[in-house]
Amino acid sequence: MKAPYFRPRINLKWLIDYIQMADTIIDLEKKILASGIEMKYLSEEHIFRKGQKAEFVFFLKEGSLLIDWSLEKTKSKVINLPCFIGIEEAMDGKNYSYSTQTLGNCRFLVFEKKFFLMLMNEFDAAMPYFLQKKEDFNILST
Repeated sequence: MKAPYFRPRINLKWLIDYIQMADTIIDLEKKILASGIEMKYLSEEHIFRKGQKAEFVFFLKEGSLLIDWSLEKTKSKVINLPCFIGIEEAMDGKNYSYSTQTLGNCRFLVFEKKFFLMLMNEFDAAMPYFLQKKEDFNILST
């Protein structure tokens, strides 16, 4: 005898809300990235150094980047996935806590700190979005 077939129950309202939220995040990300200034860096250029005043937030669009903490938790880490760099320092008004150097030609979107902070207040979902991107960087860089 066959076991009875149980059809999983799907909460349609939850599914619709989830899809709309995903669309909102995708739209928000497009708007934010469209407002950055694209810059190209050559191989082995320093983007910023540990202890330098955090005046910019960067989005690594293409290329590889070396993150160097010197004597802290890890010596260095290579990042080659698109990600935001410097969010925590911009949000908290800190100096950069690590140095960054390109490992090849790289393309970045650059956001001046005041403009970046304005973006956080301009869109409803921006704060949770940037907090998630800050966590994404922390995961990538450890």
